[in-house]
Amino acid sequence: MDVIFLKIIDMSITASYVILFVMVIRLMLRRAPKVFSYALWAAVLFRLVVPFSFESVFSLVPLEAAPAPVNIAHVGNSQIQSGIAVVDQTVNRFLPAPEVGASVDPMQLWISLGTSIWLAGMATLLIYSLITSLRLCRKLKSATHMAGHIYELAAGSTPFVFGIRKPKIYLPSGISESERSYILAHEQTHINRFDHILKPLAFLVLCVHWFNPLVWVAFFLMSGDMEMSCDESVLGRMGGKIKKDYSSSLLSLAAGRRIVGGCPLAFGEENIKGRIRNILHYRKPAFWVVIAAAVAVAAISVGLMSNPQREKLTVENYANQFVEDQISMYEDAGGAEFKIVESKITKLERLDNFDGMLGYPVEIWSLEYRLKPDDISKVMMAGGMNEIDGWITEDSSMGKPLLIFSYKNKEPSYLGCIYGGDGMNGNPDTVSGRETLLRAFLESRNLLPGETYKGEHIVVKFPLSTGETAQLLLSQPVKKGDTGIWCVERWMDGNGTVYYDTPDTEGLALDYYKTLQEQHESGGEAWLSDPLQVAAAYVNKVLGQNVPQEKLELQYNASISDFEKTPESEYIGFVSELKASGNEAERFSFHLDSVEWLTLEDTERLKELNVNPNDLPNGFYIHNPDTYPQFFQGTAGAQIRIIDWAGDMSYKEVTPEELKSYLDNIIEYAPLFRVVTKDGYVQSLEEQYRP
Repeated sequence: MDVIFLKIIDMSITASYVILFVMVIRLMLRRAPKVFSYALWAAVLFRLVVPFSFESVFSLVPLEAAPAPVNIAHVGNSQIQSGIAVVDQTVNRFLPAPEVGASVDPMQLWISLGTSIWLAGMATLLIYSLITSLRLCRKLKSATHMAGHIYELAAGSTPFVFGIRKPKIYLPSGISESERSYILAHEQTHINRFDHILKPLAFLVLCVHWFNPLVWVAFFLMSGDMEMSCDESVLGRMGGKIKKDYSSSLLSLAAGRRIVGGCPLAFGEENIKGRIRNILHYRKPAFWVVIAAAVAVAAISVGLMSNPQREKLTVENYANQFVEDQISMYEDAGGAEFKIVESKITKLERLDNFDGMLGYPVEIWSLEYRLKPDDISKVMMAGGMNEIDGWITEDSSMGKPLLIFSYKNKEPSYLGCIYGGDGMNGNPDTVSGRETLLRAFLESRNLLPGETYKGEHIVVKFPLSTGETAQLLLSQPVKKGDTGIWCVERWMDGNGTVYYDTPDTEGLALDYYKTLQEQHESGGEAWLSDPLQVAAAYVNKVLGQNVPQEKLELQYNASISDFEKTPESEYIGFVSELKASGNEAERFSFHLDSVEWLTLEDTERLKELNVNPNDLPNGFYIHNPDTYPQFFQGTAGAQIRIIDWAGDMSYKEVTPEELKSYLDNIIEYAPLFRVVTKDGYVQSLEEQYRP
């Protein structure tokens, strides 16, 4: 929904310019028939409704095609790019900058809040229009049928049209025959031009773009032009001699009570003063004026509905721009004492073309380049940087850059750059590894769902050697059901970090699993249809964790949302070096010397440790082979409880400062604490009773 909201913002920004342009053109066309002013609003409607446009050399829109890009929350520096410098500088100054280390980008929070407000406003307007329409329907039950689709209401109302599929004309009672003829001609013109459909459509668009004041202005101006153009149509057919009587009828009807106010499905007499003035000044235009106005309106409409032609960029253009950005990054770095005096691309090669991920081709290109500084000795080679013959290479701690391009419109569109140097989500030297890297990249930009293979999943929780709880996501990549093989498509550690699995193959992952499925159906690899065995093999062989099958916890019929919930991890050990900071200890940290708490029930583990259960003091044993502490941190929301030894031995909640004081005053023994963490932060810290 956030993506839709950003697209609506994008359309509304572009439409705002078109609205202002139409308002200016209306002033220039004030002597021309109002039907041309009315027709101009079609360009505004097009911009507010259609999420795409066409390019033309005649475009009158100076804005970029996407001034507020839908990925604005996923770029390092959120900015709009309308093409108008003054607007961009003013708006971008107020956009929140990303906070280093923050779990959620402030821009994403603002967008989510804006989406909620937008939906609430739209729902309010729609509900209001529905209520007013229902109220009007009840009032219309008392109308008297006159003839055809014409009905009469009690005196005090105004003439109006109501209905979409079968529109009806409602007239107030007590009007003269001459007035009736003018009014019927006016209302019938509305029906003949499908205004009874266009007006509700315009109101629906207003509900979507309710936050834009210019859209409200456009709605009311369009409604006025609609009425005036109908008036002129009546005068054109019935002659200018009726202008006085027609104006008098409008004036007398204006004193009536408006029963259609606020209802978008009905419309009657509006802006009476402006309409009367327009009627009295109406002159039948000369033929050449009509032709000139029609040509002008048609040309202006095309110009307002089309986008300016963009320069068609090639992969080479994008690669050169990438290099230019790297040069700026080096030279803008704090303390840089050198300038890049020359650059060159030494390799630009397409590595892969993936057709099945987004429904249109996505390509990965390998880029290698060289940057020559004026003084190589002043360049600090850090973060994996290399130098060859006085040139800085493309190497970094993250590896070499891989440029991503999509071909949705049969021309390259740069999506971003990925690196595979960390080895977390795929090997950049293999097709399958780059496929995994690409999937992780596209998912991070909400272009793909957070699952590689659709269908039911199995989530498997298991303990890591470090004490935290991790989990696997198992899927059936080829065939669903009892005969389909299972695979681990990704796993999550106790801090919520997701690692994608890449199968050991040179080709595509799905082709690899299809081969395994065929082998399974031929009688081989029977264990692949057993999710417990698949999970155990992955945990022990791939992750190198010695975890018995009985400690694997399987959740069947799981969804991707089940996997995305970070598991809670539990530790037990001795707390030391407790530190608290901030008002009311907003944050605290400590070290934990983890232990293994064993009781008489842990017979197998006691046997492994060669501990005689009969020798256990008080029925428990603390196994503490390593004394290297783990670091933990928590926030003010964490629950901290200690035993009230001086009271009734119950638990009492304390602050981090109180816990620190408690630990500092203990001399005879070191208390054990049970720690529960989630998403990398302490959820609870509780002292354990030791007999």
